[in-house]
Amino acid sequence: MIVGAILACIGLVLMMGGVWLAALGGSPYYAVAGIGLGIAGLLLIRGRAAGVWVYVATWLLSLIWGLAEAGLDGWGLIPFAVGPTVLLILVLLTLPVLRGSSWRWPIVAAGAATVAIVLGGFVISRVNQPTAGAMPGVIASTVADPSPLHAGTDWPAYGGSYAAQRYSPLGQITPENAGRLRRAWIYHTGDMPKGDPEKSKYGAETTPLKVGDTLYLC
Repeated sequence: MIVGAILACIGLVLMMGGVWLAALGGSPYYAVAGIGLGIAGLLLIRGRAAGVWVYVATWLLSLIWGLAEAGLDGWGLIPFAVGPTVLLILVLLTLPVLRGSSWRWPIVAAGAATVAIVLGGFVISRVNQPTAGAMPGVIASTVADPSPLHAGTDWPAYGGSYAAQRYSPLGQITPENAGRLRRAWIYHTGDMPKGDPEKSKYGAETTPLKVGDTLYLC
């Protein structure tokens, strides 16, 4: 069945990525969820109603795991609740054509009620989150370091600084000596547009960096 194949493919990807993540010290959730999806998918492909039960168990495990890791944080629960719930709806829709599903309609009703409860709880958790209040009077200790906003001896960004001020505080070049400057180098990139320059505007938004006799454009 198509739904079973979808579950099996998603389960394989989750299991492979989850094992790698767990080996790097991350959460084993994705590996466990991938195994559950894979088993459920294989059972559904064979037309077995047991695949629904396996997926429901995996779905409940996802919710419990999400609550354990993220609490009632709505954004934190999204990977544990939204995707698995969408798949749950698809899985429940396969019950009428599965073997060994004589209790399918009570299961569908229970599943629909569970989905409604979960989605309702998710909405409530988002609504009940505190809103941003007024800024405290003294925040000097929490202000981020503003130094990257000012260009120094380096020119790390296209606009000079990360604030794109396009201004250098260096004082070696002044209005008095600017007229005596001589061109040190010139480079032809060969990628200028052809035709009428008025119809083909062009600007090379690059910061040239000369190291020895090599010029780097980024």
